[in-house]
Amino acid sequence: MGTRSIGTNLVAVSYYSPQWPFVDAMKSTKVNSSGFPWDLNTTSPTPALDAQGYPIGLASGQVATTYALRGLSGHYPAGTYVVLFQGDGAVDVSFEGQRTSYSHNGSGTARFTATVTNPVGNGLILRITRSNASNHVRNIRVIMPGFEATYATQPFHPLFLERIKPFSVLRFMDWGAINHSPVANWSQRQRPDYRSQHGRSGVAHEIMADLCNLTKKQMWVCVPHKATDDYVRQMATLLRDRVDPSLKIFVEYSNEVWNGAFSQYNDVNNVAKSKGLTFEQWFTQRSVQIFQIFEQVFGGRSRLVRVLGAHVANTGQTKRIVDALPSSSAADAVAIAPYIGGRLGNSSNWQTTRTWTVSQVLDATAADITRVRDNIRTSRSHAAARGLKLIAYEGGQHLAGVGSAANDTTLTNLFIAANRHSRMGQIYKDYLAMWAAEGGGTFCHFNDVYVPQKWGSWGSLEYQDQAPSTAPKYQALVETVQKWAQSP
Repeated sequence: MGTRSIGTNLVAVSYYSPQWPFVDAMKSTKVNSSGFPWDLNTTSPTPALDAQGYPIGLASGQVATTYALRGLSGHYPAGTYVVLFQGDGAVDVSFEGQRTSYSHNGSGTARFTATVTNPVGNGLILRITRSNASNHVRNIRVIMPGFEATYATQPFHPLFLERIKPFSVLRFMDWGAINHSPVANWSQRQRPDYRSQHGRSGVAHEIMADLCNLTKKQMWVCVPHKATDDYVRQMATLLRDRVDPSLKIFVEYSNEVWNGAFSQYNDVNNVAKSKGLTFEQWFTQRSVQIFQIFEQVFGGRSRLVRVLGAHVANTGQTKRIVDALPSSSAADAVAIAPYIGGRLGNSSNWQTTRTWTVSQVLDATAADITRVRDNIRTSRSHAAARGLKLIAYEGGQHLAGVGSAANDTTLTNLFIAANRHSRMGQIYKDYLAMWAAEGGGTFCHFNDVYVPQKWGSWGSLEYQDQAPSTAPKYQALVETVQKWAQSP
């Protein structure tokens, strides 16, 4: 774990994400959260799907549609995209209103191109307009400019790899679609060959492992809260065999199970009640059960960092969680999210905050470091009492409107401006210096790239292709990584 290391959470893979991790844009296309995973222009008949999620034939006039690179204000690559597919049918793609169609008789692999000269906001629309059920359209690839020769062996976009290069740990909570996860059984997990890695099952564990192996990053995985013991065992076995043995694997039970905004809280709390236990007792007990399965599969715990998630502001609950451990050797770390500035957008303060200047918001965010430091000290004390390290599963600024405040345009614009201000970089450096001085271990920023909006300005970058010199939070994180490397 170390006393000084910085990781990052990866934003969820989706058709509207500003992160483009894959050179095959099809891997980020839309998959609906329920029902049929394509948009259909007719509701009946609904075709069956093959194992990769492609319709096994379409009725006459029926069209299956999906999307990618949406709502990014043109922040995706220009150039010539190569579209490949197999089967007897027709596929078309539209970029910014320019539609290219291709019909194929099913022999070999179809190939056609679409050129993007002026990326704006609508991104990619892909349609299957004809598909013969006896040889249906499948294995569609939409390869970004310049990667046709290498996409199969080098699936990750080099700019994505470049932007995450400074960080030592990758936390895959959002890549795993952990919040509100319906996944319980191993059969529900995402497959690496599925047509997209967007959806309620998250990204395939194989792809996460391959990314860590390629980049030599430590891997932080979250186990779905409904996961059966068999799921946990199969997951552990896959990671044991797939992840470079020199890389640590952080293992955490779900994400923010204490947070009533997520279904995992209600589900876990209901199980606790059914067992006659407190929430903290069952949360810790189930976490330890998961850790033990991983230890059995790995033949020990030398490759593992066993993480108990806790709420930074509820230090009493943190104490109850660690007190429920059967022994100090049952876990390795308590993880908190020591955000700063979160109070400025809550129901008590936002109407005052919205009248402030950017400088006043930055002043208040900087002052919040002291308040958070006190909670860090208490949390570390509780962790240390059981021989555990204190780490951060998330952290950074938390300037976002809560509830109805999220819809206040003045507040949203104020928070976005504060995040973009050069002073935010110095606030981050002071904040991270405090974390290190208080003995904090691995710190995973939330998150790598996120379009600023009413829900927050979470990303260290706003878009994948943003110049780091224009991103004060990213600059501060990188400078801190370099500083800590020089004086560990």
